[in-house]
Amino acid sequence: MSGTFNLAIYDAQSLAGEAVLTVLEESHLVPGVVYPLSGSEESTEPGDEATVTFKGTELDVLSALTFNYADADLLIIPAGSQVNPEVLNLAGEDGCRVVNGAIGAEAEIYLPGLSDAAKLKGLQEVAIPASPAALMLQVMKTLQNAVGIDSVNVMVNLSLAESGQKGIEELRGQTIDLLSGKPVRKQLFEQRIAFNVLPQVGDVTEGGFTSVERLIAEELVKGLDQDDLRVSATCVRVPVFFGDSLAVHLDLDRSVDEQTIRQLLTGIAGIELAAVDEMPSVETVAGKNVIVVGRIRQNPDHADQICLWIVADPVRCGAIQALAVAEILLKDFLK
Repeated sequence: MSGTFNLAIYDAQSLAGEAVLTVLEESHLVPGVVYPLSGSEESTEPGDEATVTFKGTELDVLSALTFNYADADLLIIPAGSQVNPEVLNLAGEDGCRVVNGAIGAEAEIYLPGLSDAAKLKGLQEVAIPASPAALMLQVMKTLQNAVGIDSVNVMVNLSLAESGQKGIEELRGQTIDLLSGKPVRKQLFEQRIAFNVLPQVGDVTEGGFTSVERLIAEELVKGLDQDDLRVSATCVRVPVFFGDSLAVHLDLDRSVDEQTIRQLLTGIAGIELAAVDEMPSVETVAGKNVIVVGRIRQNPDHADQICLWIVADPVRCGAIQALAVAEILLKDFLK
């Protein structure tokens, strides 16, 4: 698809926004004009120094609140973003369609390759997962369709990429301080992140679960369209720059062995199965386009329980999901 559409990217200077630009450069999509927009934490009017690079050209970052959305066919809000609601209102008023990866997006979640593309027809806004649920949904949707899922228990080890460049710099700076014997400076997090694991990601809500843990549960239920799905999520922040890892435990509707699970997950776009004896880690997936599933095992005491280990670069995978949805909208419904 070449030169037939104009694309706006919200919070283009963030890690997630930069990932969208990078993946777009590598894809076969060729927009006519790319409009990089400011994000929720940036000033209404970005300064002259605010630029991003796309295909070797510096582009000025424009204000998301004063941009004329009629100039763009599509707006991408990267996964995990905090978005000003006024941005969505402006885009809607100007007829600009939206791929919305913002936290708390109310639109229907679409899963590339698994959801029915026909459902996108006529929609002004489509959501992609904003939480680590994005790394689980393709796997779980396949298993749900084949054998049914009663409940999921997941432990998420969240990298600093989720916190953006500030989180990356905090880990880097604290690591240098500790190794240099200097006092540790804490700015973004209340506790030290270097050589530590933080048991809270997001605000603690009623009942003790954090906002991120609740979001994971909400997006799994929403993405699988299964209101009776029972979800228990624990999310911790680990001293890793890029790459999330998830320990997933599923209660299925019937007994299924490891070999059957492997057969079901074989050939799914964006999913890579690790060898039986392979122990995939975040080191192997940073900057890669795939979600790696390994350590598949059946509970010997409960044959209907399956355990999985999932690792992926969430920033990269979020950008790929956003552009996959964008391509469907642009190809079939922006004629």
